[in-house]
Amino acid sequence: MADILVVDDDQAVASAFERFLRHEGHVCRVASSAEDAEREMAAHDPDLVLMDIRMPGVDGLEALTRLRSRFPQVDVVMMTAYGTSQTSIDAIRAGAFDYLTKPLDLDQLRTVIGQALTARAGRDHVEAPEGGAGEPAVSLVGETPSMLAVYKMIGRLSVNDVPALVLGERGTGRQLVVRTIHDNSDRRHLPFVSLDCASSTEAAIATELFGQGAGTVHLASVHALPVSLQQRLAIALEQARAGGYGPKLHARVLASTDHDLAGEVQAGRWNRALFEALSLITLQLAPLRDRRDDIPVLVRHFIHRFNEELNRTIRGVDEQVLRKLRDHAWPGNVGELESVIKRASIVTRSDVITLEDVGDVLAGSRFSGRLDAESALCRAARLSLQERLVESSRSADGSVFHDIVDLVEATLVKEALAITNGNQVKAAEVLGVNRATLRKKIVSEN
Repeated sequence: MADILVVDDDQAVASAFERFLRHEGHVCRVASSAEDAEREMAAHDPDLVLMDIRMPGVDGLEALTRLRSRFPQVDVVMMTAYGTSQTSIDAIRAGAFDYLTKPLDLDQLRTVIGQALTARAGRDHVEAPEGGAGEPAVSLVGETPSMLAVYKMIGRLSVNDVPALVLGERGTGRQLVVRTIHDNSDRRHLPFVSLDCASSTEAAIATELFGQGAGTVHLASVHALPVSLQQRLAIALEQARAGGYGPKLHARVLASTDHDLAGEVQAGRWNRALFEALSLITLQLAPLRDRRDDIPVLVRHFIHRFNEELNRTIRGVDEQVLRKLRDHAWPGNVGELESVIKRASIVTRSDVITLEDVGDVLAGSRFSGRLDAESALCRAARLSLQERLVESSRSADGSVFHDIVDLVEATLVKEALAITNGNQVKAAEVLGVNRATLRKKIVSEN
């Protein structure tokens, strides 16, 4: 049982929290403002605070800074229904334990509460880093769980001056993420230098890494870093970490690539010590096809931006275009979507982008979702077959054929139930099977 303080000016929301937390066996106290929260914390010393960002008077982020300053031993989980990437980054940077978006997933809330209470029970007293967030030079966009995880990690990296490795396909925004880390860090007033290791000379890279001026050096396409510099940088990072002597490294090093760097190390083509130093913190950026719910948000963002750049007054895209955008495979990820919207913003003669404006750019996208699924299925089948080929001793444990069939059936049943909100009759209709067959599949999976 824990003593948890809920800070939210919406009485209905606060009451719902109170019922949930008491059902979970916790003591719940409620405050409707930052000032009330400070008084409650001074009087009762709660184990955890759940606080909304939007409140009258002192807002949640300012309140977070004040609470963390006065009560550093208490973790604070921030919540909002109006979050942006920068809000999430600022919350984590200011010392929030986590950041949740409304409407809350109760299982996720339960998990975060458990993690916070476990952390409090097991840690020594440590002062939270101080410092306000700087103004970002760029803006990340997205509201899906994978993007929220990226925002949180950027927030943590902004107050921990360590190397990091950003991985992702072409067009996923690796440069943008690296720049956002720099712009929110204590080095934001120092130069940011981005070097493409595939095209920059070894001398130019060495000058920026080991010179005096740079605040942050971004090694883009780090898989192409010259071998001699890999060794030198590995030694410098280790010496900097240990506080010893060696090659002087004044800059913070952030690296990015769309290559499988771990595979390169495994194959003996890349320096293992450097990989381990750079990948201390790794951010894996999801491809756009895996976060399609962000497409409408990105479209609005790009239209707003291009309205300003091109002096247009475009209001949005029509439903047919949005469906096309959702169905497209997006091999070029967010960068490709940006190009599509910019082109359409230039050529459209209306204030709404239509299919005519996107032209043939999205041709052939109708079955891209199916192709994505087929690719994933092919990878799963190939992996199972390779494992069976290598581990022949498993040959008596069943067949790969039935393993893959079971996987496909389980996935179909799960997705059909998800899109029908658990209605077995509708799910059976969608799948084209009778209800008895569906129930049998559900029972076999459980």
